[in-house]
Amino acid sequence: MENNNANPFSRKILTEDVLKEWQNLLDEGAQILGVPAGLITRVDEKEIEILLSSKTEGNPYPADFTSKYPDSGWYCEYTLKSRGLNLIPNAFKDPEWKDNSAAVGLHIISYVGMPIERPDGGQFGTVCFLDNKENPHNDLHIKLVKQIKRMVELSLRIVLAKEEINRRDRLIDDLSKIYPICSYCKKVREETGRWVSVEKYVRDISGAEATHSICPECYQSELNLL
Repeated sequence: MENNNANPFSRKILTEDVLKEWQNLLDEGAQILGVPAGLITRVDEKEIEILLSSKTEGNPYPADFTSKYPDSGWYCEYTLKSRGLNLIPNAFKDPEWKDNSAAVGLHIISYVGMPIERPDGGQFGTVCFLDNKENPHNDLHIKLVKQIKRMVELSLRIVLAKEEINRRDRLIDDLSKIYPICSYCKKVREETGRWVSVEKYVRDISGAEATHSICPECYQSELNLL
């Protein structure tokens, strides 16, 4: 399994309106499938959490619940490792799951889920639906799960695009401010009062690394000195 890198989509970035839309998808999906639980999980380095949990009767999974990752024992961890559809009609009849207390301890024995990919190709988490009775799920059920997965992934792309626009707006705003620059050494004074190089000032604002070259005028001046 790949190294677990930090998930840039924190709760702070996932705004209330986005989470509300995802919650509606889970609630409606669980009702359509006739199951007690629908979840969206989020994995971040060494932790997996239940980001959202459907507000359906009989759902034993609270939102915000976390476990170590990997080795959580959750159905969703297997989904992330397999990177595809994970369908378990009855965990009690499956040798891989029947003795896994983390999975069947709440008598949730049926699972259908898919991984959610981030725009950068990393793993965000999973979307899944769980049942307390045997449930093989049909093709229409699986199509619904795939559609919810796509909608969540599209939301992540929109969130990322908005973040980039906001970052550029902040950059333009910061660069438009009048800032003091030393007439001799060309260092810039930050708001803290500290004088730093122009390269560091720009890097702190934009995140871009400066590279050094020579402009045509200076190049010609150097040639004239030779």
